[in-house]
Amino acid sequence: MRSVILATVLCLGSALTTVQAQDYKTLLDIPQGATLVNLSATERADVDQDLLVATLRYEAQKKQPRPLQNEINTVMAKALAAARQVASVKTATQAYQVYQYDLNQGKRHLPPDTVWRGQQGLVLKGKQADDLLELVAGLQELGFSMSDLSYTVSPELLEEKRESLLEAALIKLRAKAERTALTIGKRKTDFLQIDVDMGDRQPPPMLRSMAMAEAAPVAEMAAPVAAPGQSEITLTVTATALLSN
Repeated sequence: MRSVILATVLCLGSALTTVQAQDYKTLLDIPQGATLVNLSATERADVDQDLLVATLRYEAQKKQPRPLQNEINTVMAKALAAARQVASVKTATQAYQVYQYDLNQGKRHLPPDTVWRGQQGLVLKGKQADDLLELVAGLQELGFSMSDLSYTVSPELLEEKRESLLEAALIKLRAKAERTALTIGKRKTDFLQIDVDMGDRQPPPMLRSMAMAEAAPVAEMAAPVAAPGQSEITLTVTATALLSN
């Protein structure tokens, strides 16, 4: 939530006029004959998703922690080296976990059969889907498993669309205030405070912990596929307006 106390000029073309904000702490402080009114306006837009995000993980299991960690470290180094060769893809590592696990899961009459398990996640982001998907296929060949593959709206496009929605919402808010003033016989409309709710940002993909499983060997790994959709963006503006003669 952004709270903006308007003390200067709020201008959107010719639609908005000078706004003078004063400190009216109670209804008794407002000028005689004036009215305070709370208004809101909401704008929505469907935005084409332009950013593909892949979250992968590498899992391994061994009897001792040292060789386990060495395997994870080695594979992750190869993965990062391959990812750096693709200029259109941004890469980040996620949680690195190593822990003991009882294969018998504490069952009665069975002695503990303890192994070490470990995993580390890798996030790939890019707007060139073909480049990213080809890279993902190569990482799957190295033994990575897919945790999440999805399209989203990039931060820069999200900000651009929200700026456009903000302008439209403010114009709508001004129109509401002027109609309200006209209805109750007032001539002037001043905004004392405007609050802008940009809505919740899209949650980033999270690393999901999954049970270890033995995968059947595959002769050749086909590249994954992904198709973008749309995301609905919502922006709400609320305001306190002073209507006077």
